[in-house]
Amino acid sequence: MKKRKLKILTLTLVTTMLVSVGQSVLAHTRLDIPTMTEGTRAINHLLGHTCGENNAIGTSVVFPDGIDSTILVNGQPHSGPITDFLTNYGNNAQLIFNRAVFDHMDEKTDPNGNVVGFWAGGGPGVPHNLTMATQFRLTAPSIEPASCANSVKVYVSIATICKITGVDQFGVEGVVDLWTHNNLGTPFDRVSAEDDGPAPLTINRDLTKNPLPSSCSAGVDVEVKPSAAQINRDMPIKFEGQQVWPQ
Repeated sequence: MKKRKLKILTLTLVTTMLVSVGQSVLAHTRLDIPTMTEGTRAINHLLGHTCGENNAIGTSVVFPDGIDSTILVNGQPHSGPITDFLTNYGNNAQLIFNRAVFDHMDEKTDPNGNVVGFWAGGGPGVPHNLTMATQFRLTAPSIEPASCANSVKVYVSIATICKITGVDQFGVEGVVDLWTHNNLGTPFDRVSAEDDGPAPLTINRDLTKNPLPSSCSAGVDVEVKPSAAQINRDMPIKFEGQQVWPQ
C-alpha cells in the first residue's frame, strides 16, 4: 500500500503553478521579473511551458548556492568567494505555499538551512496547451560596496517533468524539459549547442545608494553558475526522505 501511494505521488508531481488561460507557448522557461535592483524584494514567477504535447506533472528548481559555484567576471573565471561581490547571498528565494491547484510543495535547503531551490506536487498536472507560472518571493542580495560589480547575473536551473523516469530516458521526447547548463557534465545537462538553458536573474547595483568606487573605472559584470556537484545533489526531488524523481 505504501509503495502504491508513493507511485501515485510520483505520477502526480507538479509545481505549484498559476495556470493561464492563454494558448501561447514560451520559447524558454524564464523569470517574470528577470532584473532587480540590489536590496529590493518582489513576488516573482517562473514562466514556462510543458513538454511538447505532454502535460507537465512536475518541476524542480535550483539556485546556485554560492559555495562551490563558478564565478565569472567579465567572462573570466574568478577564484575568490561570492562575498567579493554580494554581501548577503543565500536564502534569497522563498516558495509561496498555494493549494489552489496542487497539494504538495517544499523548499530545498543546503546544510546551513539556506533555500537553494524548490519543488511542488500532488495535483492533476498542467495541460500541455497552457502556460504556467511558479510563484515565489525573491529578495535581491546587496552588492558589496567595495567591489567593482555593476551587476551580478545568477543562473537558475529548472526541470519541467512530464513523465517520471530514470535519467536514462531524459533524451526521449516529451519526458522532461531541462532548462539547465549544457556543459556541467551531469545527467541534468541540457542538450544544446549553446549554453542558454537556465533562467537568468540580473541584480543591478544601485548607483545612487551604492556608487562604484572611484578606482573601478567602468566597473565589471559578474555571473554565478552552479557546480556539477550541487546540481547532482539539489536537482532530484525528495519526498518524506525518499527520492521520487528521477527514479
